[in-house]
Amino acid sequence: MYKVSIVDDESAACDAIEKQLLEYGSEHDVEFSAERYLGAEAYMAAHDEDSDIIFLDIDMPGINGMDLAREIRKTRPNVILIFCTNLEQFALNGYEVEACGYIIKPVRKYSFDFYMDKSLKWLWRKRKTDADGEAKIYVKAVDGRRKVCVRDICYVEVGRHKLFYHVYKNGAPAEVIQARGSMQETEAQLAPFGFVRSSISYLVNLAYITEIRGNEVYLPEMVLFMSRNYKKPFIEAFMRSVSEDGVAVK
Repeated sequence: MYKVSIVDDESAACDAIEKQLLEYGSEHDVEFSAERYLGAEAYMAAHDEDSDIIFLDIDMPGINGMDLAREIRKTRPNVILIFCTNLEQFALNGYEVEACGYIIKPVRKYSFDFYMDKSLKWLWRKRKTDADGEAKIYVKAVDGRRKVCVRDICYVEVGRHKLFYHVYKNGAPAEVIQARGSMQETEAQLAPFGFVRSSISYLVNLAYITEIRGNEVYLPEMVLFMSRNYKKPFIEAFMRSVSEDGVAVK
């Protein structure tokens, strides 16, 4: 569950954000608890220190949202701040307090969902990262739960009603972990870390791709098939991830 705080001096505005939040949670199967504060002073008086996400209006009487954001950043550098306001001219000020986003009222579903997706990816990574800074997941292996470093997973394959995690070490195949579960659940779990479906059977870590040629995805010592239905979104995701590493698409 994620805790969300909504700070706005207008009750109707709080209602609108909370409604969007509940709809988003229902659509994405995510639980939220929401706290409403009618103004910056009410938020500060509550000593709210454990919110994951804070929605802030800017134009509030007394302490405005931008000043409140500056105060929050003094003690909570990692909390996610999202401004919801009709003062479009203050959008650039959001960079000063490292805001995640800026939504113009009335809050529309597309903008709200976009910044919630972005926020939850960051929160998910944060919760799944060990003290050593490496993101890890638990895999329901047939011989017991296994803790696996995400960056070591080259791709996941589904077959015979089982999942097969292809784990690499030093860029080469190391082991295959046979596990229980669904590809849909695994895709949702690994998508924030750059894993994308190339076909109904394969979920690929984009970081391992050395080349894409036609309908073939080249990995170290392995070539996977890319189906027509998944090709366009797969290549688009891959191109977004490509930096100057010499990877080729033909």
